[in-house]
Amino acid sequence: MNRKNIVIYNIIILFNLYFFIAVCFSIVYIALTLLKLGYIVDHYASAAHQNQLIDLISRSLYFSYITLFAVGYGDMTPLGLSKAVSMVQAFVGFILPYAILLKYLIYKPSFLRSHKK
Repeated sequence: MNRKNIVIYNIIILFNLYFFIAVCFSIVYIALTLLKLGYIVDHYASAAHQNQLIDLISRSLYFSYITLFAVGYGDMTPLGLSKAVSMVQAFVGFILPYAILLKYLIYKPSFLRSHKK
């Protein structure tokens, strides 16, 4: 495999990893809402709109991605156990880029040396 293919492969793996993590946390948010243990409140949507299943799914996915990427627009607020889950997800979102960077710095120092030429 040449370097270009390795870079493309790693980008695809990274994209899939972030997608998988966000979807898994979204499923947790949906489960917490259905079990009435935690909610994600959208401050700009009506109560009738928030009671729809499609809104629950889209709201959970949106909140999951916003939390994972540490954007935090402030338009949604977790309540109940969703607060604890969102803290764990934010921690994963902060740690994951460093873990990927350390993969190259510690386990593949030749990767950095080969680009200095």
